[in-house]
Amino acid sequence: MATDTDKLTQLKSSVAGLSQISENEKNGFINLVARYLSGEAQHVEWSKIQTPTDEVVVPYDTLAPAPEVPAETKKLLDKLVVLKLNGGLGTTMGCTGPKYAFFH
Repeated sequence: MATDTDKLTQLKSSVAGLSQISENEKNGFINLVARYLSGEAQHVEWSKIQTPTDEVVVPYDTLAPAPEVPAETKKLLDKLVVLKLNGGLGTTMGCTGPKYAFFH
């Protein structure tokens, strides 16, 4: 059975070949996995998770248009997080619409 060190070594090797992401992103990902494997990562208390309210979920067609200045658009995109659930998990969680969300 592979040890956590072996798993991290294999993961580092696999991630090293990815040209789509920066070295910082690769290192950040490896660090997150290492924290998870060490038990240091915090666990989510799922019983405290609640369905977002209509004040938090904003319909796409009510969003302001993207800024005309590319630098301002980049600032917004730098804060964007996309959460995408697979169909089964989303359905289990009570999602009735699209199984993705955008956060900033």
